[in-house]
Amino acid sequence: MSSHSFKGEPAEYRSDADGFLFDPGIREILVRTGRKVTPGIEALAAVRMAGKKMHATMERWADLHGLSEGRFQILVRLQHQSDGRLAMGELAELLDVSPRTVTGLVDNLERDGFVRRVDAPDDRRSVYAEITEQGRDAVRRLWRDSEGGQVALIKGFSEAELIQLRHLCLRLMQAMSAVELAGVGEKHASR
Repeated sequence: MSSHSFKGEPAEYRSDADGFLFDPGIREILVRTGRKVTPGIEALAAVRMAGKKMHATMERWADLHGLSEGRFQILVRLQHQSDGRLAMGELAELLDVSPRTVTGLVDNLERDGFVRRVDAPDDRRSVYAEITEQGRDAVRRLWRDSEGGQVALIKGFSEAELIQLRHLCLRLMQAMSAVELAGVGEKHASR
């Protein structure tokens, strides 16, 4: 079975006539459900699987430091601010999650001493999340520890392949943003 079916089981990909990998399990699902097997459908399925696997890998790395990926992402955003703080609403927007989700993540980070809430000096209704020194230490440790894992992930790729991978991922992001702006997904969902 392919990696899309069972967690932790090694994928059994095959190569097509041109030597490019494909997932026979995805092709089987497409055929079984009456869908046409096209490079586009297979590519998007591969991106979804890679994204899911990358998310799981990031979760495992963050978990080694007592964090979730979401909490780590908040710490990283705060770490990159000159004053180490962002408004809670800005964090939600940057992470593309609801304000309620950010509140829960910040609650946990504050409980663990990684961030503190600070009132906005110019607006008593606004609250900032501010990274603590303990939070900065956690980010540095996770970055240091994850570096080896990242190197292992890209070890078998040439520089040209990595540049192409970056390029294609960013082009896909641009296409998704364009579709989102045009409201295409909403039109199809309402049918």
